[in-house]
Amino acid sequence: MSLIYITGIAGAGKSEVYKELKGRGYEVYGTDEDQLAGFYNNQSGKRVENPADVGKKITLAWRVNHTWKLPRSTIESLSNKSQGKTVFLCGVATNEEEFLDLFNKLFALVLDDETLHTRITFRTNNTFGKNEGELEQIRDWQASTSEYYDKYDYIRIDATKPVKKVIDEILSQIQLR
Repeated sequence: MSLIYITGIAGAGKSEVYKELKGRGYEVYGTDEDQLAGFYNNQSGKRVENPADVGKKITLAWRVNHTWKLPRSTIESLSNKSQGKTVFLCGVATNEEEFLDLFNKLFALVLDDETLHTRITFRTNNTFGKNEGELEQIRDWQASTSEYYDKYDYIRIDATKPVKKVIDEILSQIQLR
């Protein structure tokens, strides 16, 4: 039936959307929650083996040599699972252009700079944005997303709303309730 992608920059609320969809009984996968995505070494192309240890060593210099990716084969598998039902993927990957063709709908969680800064500063479920330079990197991504979302026809969802309203809006866009 449908494979639905819900993405957004760090702090946009992807993990909260994931939890709410799961709580409502939908089949949903998360790039972080289900460890579908991972850091890959840019030179060797190999996935970093110990994801639990990654957070301890991430620096801006380390990030230059590693990229957060999602294998196309993973999305193909989810696409196969979506035959006859709706399946959601919540997350982000730097290589998503390689597999956007496998999704039936693309949603982008968007928010203003002030809300973004507050969420990153005070969140406790993820350390990304707390290391030196990461918040600036997130702000840079924030500045470039609008053009990207336009290019691929993402449906923008106001992620400053309560998560239940965010989910209701997404479900209304795909006629699920």
